[in-house]
Amino acid sequence: MATLSLTVVDDDPAEVDRLSRALHAELDALDLDRNELVADAGPPPLAKSGGDTVTALLIALATSPVLVQLGALLRDWVTRDRGRKVVVRDGDRSVELTGGTAAESAEVIRDFFHRELDRDPDSDPD
Repeated sequence: MATLSLTVVDDDPAEVDRLSRALHAELDALDLDRNELVADAGPPPLAKSGGDTVTALLIALATSPVLVQLGALLRDWVTRDRGRKVVVRDGDRSVELTGGTAAESAEVIRDFFHRELDRDPDSDPD
């Protein structure tokens, strides 16, 4: 089972929270074993700000077809807006996806996920 961390990158914490929640909702359409929002500890005691701010997503998946679907979803998500960035972490490895072209994002995603696809004999990367 692959466990990945997804971190939306933006200078504005409120925008990170908003985009992370939107990405989380889109990920619900996939057959993920885990799809959780990771929030910071929230504001300090006595602060006037409300609830926790989402800082990342933690997902887990068990099959290569879902990994391929995840790659396609992330490619589409970052290319909808040139300013979007998401960092995908798999253990010690990480890759930053940006709002470039779909072809550029697809190549980066394919290279990063190649190791996971190689581990599953039933996978078909094409």
